[in-house]
Amino acid sequence: MHAAIEDNVRIFIKNELPLVTSLMMKKIDIDDNAPLQDLHEADDVAEMAEKFFTFFKVNPAGFSLSSYYPWKVKSVFSRKAVNQHKIPLTIEMFIASAKAGHWLYS
Repeated sequence: MHAAIEDNVRIFIKNELPLVTSLMMKKIDIDDNAPLQDLHEADDVAEMAEKFFTFFKVNPAGFSLSSYYPWKVKSVFSRKAVNQHKIPLTIEMFIASAKAGHWLYS
């Protein structure tokens, strides 16, 4: 049953978020542990999260987009690492919360 939940959450999130492509127009697949903030704007993630909580009947208490955004993106011209002050938001976090029935991260 857990594998079905994992697959369903993964498919749901990837369908709800805008398609991301490389410069060569090749689809970029999102890894379960990759920060969603690297590829998606706060508005897109907020809309997806709202639908996620309703669709999977997950209690959203403790979920705040301000814990994850604004997200600093590394400049193409910089070699310095970005000093990130926010938590990476991942598909794995949504999967674990769907299994638990409530948001696990605050």
